[in-house]
Amino acid sequence: MLERFYAQLPEFARPDHPLMRYALLRGARRQDRRAQVLRFILGVLLTLLLLVPGYQIATDVGRSTLDAANLIGKLFLVLYWPLVLVQIIARIFAISSTSGVIASEVQHGTWDTLKVTTDGAQLALKTRWAAVFYRLRWLLILLVAARVVFIVGALIDLTSFQGRYLDLLLSGTTPFGPPNVSNELSVVLGIVTTAMMMTASLLMPFTAVAFDAGVGMLLGTVARGRLVGLLGQVILIILRMVVTGLALFIGAAVLSLGTARFSLFAPGDNPVGAWIGALFGIGEGDLGLTLLHLPHVQRLWADIEYGVLVSIALLGYALLQAGLANLLVKWAGRRATKADTL
Repeated sequence: MLERFYAQLPEFARPDHPLMRYALLRGARRQDRRAQVLRFILGVLLTLLLLVPGYQIATDVGRSTLDAANLIGKLFLVLYWPLVLVQIIARIFAISSTSGVIASEVQHGTWDTLKVTTDGAQLALKTRWAAVFYRLRWLLILLVAARVVFIVGALIDLTSFQGRYLDLLLSGTTPFGPPNVSNELSVVLGIVTTAMMMTASLLMPFTAVAFDAGVGMLLGTVARGRLVGLLGQVILIILRMVVTGLALFIGAAVLSLGTARFSLFAPGDNPVGAWIGALFGIGEGDLGLTLLHLPHVQRLWADIEYGVLVSIALLGYALLQAGLANLLVKWAGRRATKADTL
């Protein structure tokens, strides 16, 4: 089964490709017995992180109860912030693991050989970019598995109210709800929108990691010195944390999930700002997790004018990230082949 999956990947991204095998084995050689024990301990701590602090945050340190009707809804509230933290860690790792690719090859004395080989430099960068997904595979599996559980819970919820929960979500919304369209067309549009929304949420962890890895790769071709490269890496990581934190803050304000209120993003005062703020918060903040909890979806669709279109726009945002990631890697590859640049 894995062989069939690998066959769908580009040749440079397959684990049996010489450059990919070299990149993965070189990373594995650095891990001695002590490193493996440390990884196991970190895995246990991460598991605890997903349960204990998440429950404390969801219940306001025990001062309130979980505001969810079923078990999966409660599980979402408990796992939300830990999963957001895992996503931030994955994105930071993507930046840091690709920004020093060229410096690492230079240190090992292989960069000059790669540059004189036909497409060697570009192929090496593409391979190291793809290797990020192999190194993050367990975190990505965790993020996808949690999303699958939440999607199953959402689909079960949609069968409640005699299968008319989706009608209730769309009722009175613009532009897919009655009386804007007929009931029959509203249901069809709701099903398509829900499918696109859930697909976007599944794709977002991969496209976000791909984009950040591409940004880190481009940084590695711009920063020539080791010190400058390290400084640029730190700046990118700080910028990533600031953007994600700001997106989470704005998203919570738009959906009234926190105490902050801003007229710039208030649905009643500024519908356009609220729409953009919701997309920014969901796309850059929690990577679509919000859309897997139907009470949050109800707020988005009902409180924000054309809020239902945010669910569709998120899929476009994910595809845009994937396209930009591809362009960044190609740009970095072209820069790497120029002798006067590196």
